[in-house]
Amino acid sequence: MPEGQVSHGNARRLGAAMAGRPLVAVEAPEPRLAPQRIPERLEGDAVAAVEAVGKHHLIRLASGRTLHSHLGMGGRWLLRPAGTALRRSGLWLALRNEAHVAAQYGGPRLRLYEPGVAVPGLAALGPDLLDPGVSPGRAMAAGLAAIDPQREIGEALVDQRVAAGVGNVVKSEALFLCGLDPWRAVGTIDPADATTLGETAARILADGVRAGGPLVTRRPPGAPPWRGGRWVYRRAGRPCLRCGTPVRSRGQGDANRTTYWCPACQR
Repeated sequence: MPEGQVSHGNARRLGAAMAGRPLVAVEAPEPRLAPQRIPERLEGDAVAAVEAVGKHHLIRLASGRTLHSHLGMGGRWLLRPAGTALRRSGLWLALRNEAHVAAQYGGPRLRLYEPGVAVPGLAALGPDLLDPGVSPGRAMAAGLAAIDPQREIGEALVDQRVAAGVGNVVKSEALFLCGLDPWRAVGTIDPADATTLGETAARILADGVRAGGPLVTRRPPGAPPWRGGRWVYRRAGRPCLRCGTPVRSRGQGDANRTTYWCPACQR
């Protein structure tokens, strides 16, 4: 599933290309969108701003409407020059102005809300770790302190109500870098460690936004080089790049999402 760096990166790119420009054409070929009549409702409208909140995309229109998008496991937004012929297979929505076309492929959640209607679910999200007005360390410490102390930290970390934007890659990599066993109870995590965890997760996400691609964990000075740029994620059975112990993996939480960790480095 795309993590917070994808939505924030998309918001930057789409906002730079689309904000302040009127829409000259809107297409919504996905049959499941037909009841919303999105092309008719957006006729003559213009994009005012593009925002990201956690893994959510919010396209604000000059009319006051909001187009909400969540990419789920496999959706994506593409930005192309206006004259580009779009691949039709999998196309859900295309927004065109005179210079660019923004196209969403896949992604099970796409809805247009009228002015004054709040997007459901956003109010329940925790602080976005990439929000410049948020202190990620304090936000993570506060979010973890507010939940059931018996929950496993690896499961809690991807709960968007604790802190928005963290997914499975960031979870596994941040817990490794902080030396925290993902199976520990949240109540056993020292507040200082929780603060460091939030700062580390935010750094990984911010690096991903700057890189504009898959998440890659920054290699500390003196650490051995590795392919793929990740310490533990998807490295089950291979030696830990820090100590040589085989990396382990197994499902965690109600969603059974795979967690990767080094049993020697993480306590």
